[in-house]
This record gives sequence, structure tokens and C-alpha cells, in this order.
Amino acid sequence: MIIFILFIFVILAFVSLMMIQDMRKRIIAVAVSFLIVISSVVLIIANMHDHFGMKVQTTTTKQQIYSVQGQNIYGVLSYQQIGTSGKEKIFIYRDTSTSTTPTVAKPDLKTKTAIQNVQGNQAFKVTTSKNYVYRNGFYKFMFAISGNNHDLKSRQVTYQVPPTWLALSSQDGERLKSIVSGMANQADFIQWFQQVKSQSQTDPDGAAQTAVAYYQNLLANNH
Repeated sequence: MIIFILFIFVILAFVSLMMIQDMRKRIIAVAVSFLIVISSVVLIIANMHDHFGMKVQTTTTKQQIYSVQGQNIYGVLSYQQIGTSGKEKIFIYRDTSTSTTPTVAKPDLKTKTAIQNVQGNQAFKVTTSKNYVYRNGFYKFMFAISGNNHDLKSRQVTYQVPPTWLALSSQDGERLKSIVSGMANQADFIQWFQQVKSQSQTDPDGAAQTAVAYYQNLLANNH
């Protein structure tokens, strides 16, 4: 609506300047029209740049995610660090237990990510979004034409990982694969693996936690 107000008073300022003969009335009409035009421009800029007339609305969603490697005793959340600082990460997981194609969640400038250890045996993706929305119907009526309702301010994505899962960078994943390949023919490793595999038939969570702890220890002691 404010765009229409702006256009209307631009036209009224021109018409007043051209059509009103009385000097005093013409000056008043033009001055009032230009004042409203300037005020409208300022409010439009304030709305677009500083989200005038809007408030921040916070919403949180929680989605279960599934291991990128579906056949393992334990779950795997894989990530790859990108950027010069290494703070940004691409996360790789599956949206459903039957997905054959992994989901690759890429970062953006308004999104921060974190990994959180939680209890249980299920992993989740918790997304907290902060969006700009209009304070009330009046502001929405005035500015909605700008199309910035629900503009994203910021987003926090937290991957909740239980003790039955490994959260691994792609580099650590390759390193672990290399370590395990070198141990594949060792009697102790074969015996351990068979025990864990057998345990997984009756106590899958216990077997997963045992495997996770074992592989974490391998990574920590094989730099």
C-alpha cells in the first residue's frame, strides 16, 4: 500500500504545482505532498533495510536422520569441512531409513551448525530458524508488496548424535578405513569383530556403543 501512497502523492505534487493558481495554497499542497513522498521513501527503505514494522519469529523443527552407511552396526554422520577457516561444514546423512541417496546439507551465510552428543539410539537434526514477520495486519497491509515477510534472519542447525553413532569428518573416515584395512587379517581384530557382530543380534545398542568406542580409540591413537 505504501508504494501506491508514494505514487499518488508524487502525482498530487505535480498536479498541485501545475494546476493550483493561488500561490499560498500551491506551496502548502506541494509541501504536504513532498513531505508524504519523502516519509514514504524513508519508511520503504527502513522496511527493506532494517525490517521496520517487523518482529523476529523463532521456530524449531526436529527431524530424525539416518546413517549415511545403512549396513553398519553403528550409525554414521559424515561431514566435510570447507572454507579457509574450516568452520563451515557439509553434512551427509539419509532422510529416511529407506533412502538410497544420501542428503548433502550445504551451509550458507545465515546458517550455523553444531554437533551435540545426546542419549538414546536415534540421531536428529534440530533446526531453529529466526524469521522476520510483520508485527500486525496494519504493517503487513502497508509493506507486504515488498515481499520480505518471513525473510530469514539466522538459522541454527544442531545434529544430535547418540553414543551408538560416529560423527566423522571425511578425512577421519578415510583414515579409519585405512586403519581397519591394515588390521583386517589380525586375529585379535577378527575375534573382536565377530564378538560385536554376535552381540548385535541380541543387544544392538550395546554392540553399536562398543564399536563406536573402539573406532574412536583407534582414531585417537593412530594420528
